[in-house]
Amino acid sequence: MIDLKNHPEHAFLLASNAQMHDTAHYQKKPRRPAAQRLINNQHAQQKGLHAEQCAQHLLEKEGFQCIGKRLRCRFGEIDLVMAKDQLLIWVEVRYRSTNQFGGAAASLNHNKWQRIFLTAQYWLKHLTLQHFDGLTPFCRFDVVTQSPQGLNWLQDVRQLT
Repeated sequence: MIDLKNHPEHAFLLASNAQMHDTAHYQKKPRRPAAQRLINNQHAQQKGLHAEQCAQHLLEKEGFQCIGKRLRCRFGEIDLVMAKDQLLIWVEVRYRSTNQFGGAAASLNHNKWQRIFLTAQYWLKHLTLQHFDGLTPFCRFDVVTQSPQGLNWLQDVRQLT
């Protein structure tokens, strides 16, 4: 290991390292009161529910029938399940108020998709028996995003593998 104290050309490393570990220059952001955080969370939930309603309306205009909303199990939740003929669509609805950080669709990562797939597998047999006479329909995974630019319907975004 190199002793940086004996090498003046590396003195900047010592200074920057000391500055990194000096917490005196960091200032914590004050936390909002719990009541304000609760109000903001409720507001976000309302916007999310409104986005789900808009997505449902969009798909119904295209001839799909809603056969499930916010289906939950131990693996996760699916926002909407829509059907048309022998097609079953699992719909994830994403709302973002800005397009920062890639927008609404970019917020879907590998772990979220895994939870969606497991939840779909959990509900598939029940929905097949209830709505498709026991014949497994073709399944598709769609995403409907809502942003300041409006609704965007991304079809067949993931395959169940």
